[in-house]
Amino acid sequence: MSNKIITSIAAATISFFVASSCVAGSPDRFEAHMNLLASDLLAGRDTGSIGHDFTSLYIASELQKYGVKPGGDDGSYYQMIPFKQSSIDIASPKLMVTNGTDTLEFTFMDDMLMSPDMNYSESQLDGELVFAGFGIDAPYLNYSDYDGIDIKGKIAVVLVGMPGDFPSEEGAHYWRESTSALTAKGAIGVIAVHTPVIERLFRFERRKFSARSPSTRWLHPDGTANNASAQIRASSILSVEAGKKLFDLAGMDFDAIVDDIENNRKPKAQAMGLTATASLKSTHSQTQSPNVIGILEGSDPDLKNEYVILTAHSDHIGISKDSVLKDTINNGAMDNASGVSTLLEIAYELHKSGAKLKRSLIFAFVTGEEKGLLGSDYYGHYPTVPLAQIVANVNLDMPILTYRTNQMVVYGTEHSSLKSSVTDALARHNMELIPDPTPQQAFFVRSDQYSLVKQGIPAVYMDPGPDVTEETESMITADVFLKTHYHMPSDDLNLPIDYVWAAKFVDVNLEIAKNIANLQDRPSWNEDSFFKSFEKN
Repeated sequence: MSNKIITSIAAATISFFVASSCVAGSPDRFEAHMNLLASDLLAGRDTGSIGHDFTSLYIASELQKYGVKPGGDDGSYYQMIPFKQSSIDIASPKLMVTNGTDTLEFTFMDDMLMSPDMNYSESQLDGELVFAGFGIDAPYLNYSDYDGIDIKGKIAVVLVGMPGDFPSEEGAHYWRESTSALTAKGAIGVIAVHTPVIERLFRFERRKFSARSPSTRWLHPDGTANNASAQIRASSILSVEAGKKLFDLAGMDFDAIVDDIENNRKPKAQAMGLTATASLKSTHSQTQSPNVIGILEGSDPDLKNEYVILTAHSDHIGISKDSVLKDTINNGAMDNASGVSTLLEIAYELHKSGAKLKRSLIFAFVTGEEKGLLGSDYYGHYPTVPLAQIVANVNLDMPILTYRTNQMVVYGTEHSSLKSSVTDALARHNMELIPDPTPQQAFFVRSDQYSLVKQGIPAVYMDPGPDVTEETESMITADVFLKTHYHMPSDDLNLPIDYVWAAKFVDVNLEIAKNIANLQDRPSWNEDSFFKSFEKN
């Protein structure tokens, strides 16, 4: 890092601290946090970068100012996480498929993408292809794509997605776990195929933006990478058009399969009569990045030994490589400087008011969310307090604070007793809890609360609802943000951020946290919730 950049960061920091010491009121304080966290100087806060390290230092400093005690390793605010990264040699990926007479060769970054190998620098794979539906094994839903087929030692061809009649959150969980299911069934490679349904939700072209980025996994103390099976020697994904060619080569009607899944008919798993050869080269490196953890001790002699963990991810996606855009810095103002600012302001408001909560609060600013919920997953495996004593999680991820609404979507409320704490807080602020307007997005299993849910901890996280109460000329709704600014350099401080509204968002989340911390009874999963099955015995 050049001396010029270091001097610039230092100057920005001094300017921030002077400004924040003079302002009064949550809107000004919130804006001051955002001006630093979404600054170009932090270069998009990529996991393991200097920009993210500086972000973590700033967060720890703020927690110390607010009387929040260190909750990380060795009496510090940091829980340092070791990561392994794997990058693909972009000239190396090859994928050829044959039926014995005709051969298809798929082109990397055109109609095929391939993941780097976390375990080997050179990977070679030859094998028979078996169509395995969505690759899902879902006992809870009485569904399996593996009936009547054997994929042991073979390459599985799977559709990206899940059956349309699956409950969104439960289905998304099993979709995320499909690689584990494929590994358990003995697959040695995977070819995933985009379907028109998925293409409408997430275009194949958009996947190319991250195709050259490293794949990252956290490391266990013995040095093994988590969730990185050495059994799967090549994993690729095809566009809709390339997938159709693959099925045509096998004499299978791709359009009929698409029609089946769009009408909630189970795709027929079967051997495809094809063989494939795949190869790639990968390079490996190691880095580290911290979760920042603080603890505010509760006041009740018994309940202070239970914890409500408040989470927000501090990382973003860094600088776009090979971009044709003039601005290549992904500042992550809404994703997730806004969530971090909200959590810092909750800590500040508790400090300022001197409120005494019965349970203890953990403030966890986690890293690596954009790499696959890595920081929160690491914490779920290696918590800094006994896992059994963590009773609930309130997560803050990408609140879009560019418009006002009297509605809130609070993911997870239908699954646990936390709903009462949420509805009470909303009522105090004249707000309404509404059902998830986009259940197909399955947001409850797409952010850091999912890592804690998998450990059996009830969780919620809140987003502003879609209805607008006060229209302005420059206003950007959540729908517009997701289509235009999500994971783009334009998610920056030029957005029309409403800091008065942001302050109210802080108040509502603070109220939720206080309600949960002061509950007499420990929060619990509803008996009929799928996620109750994750409870630890």
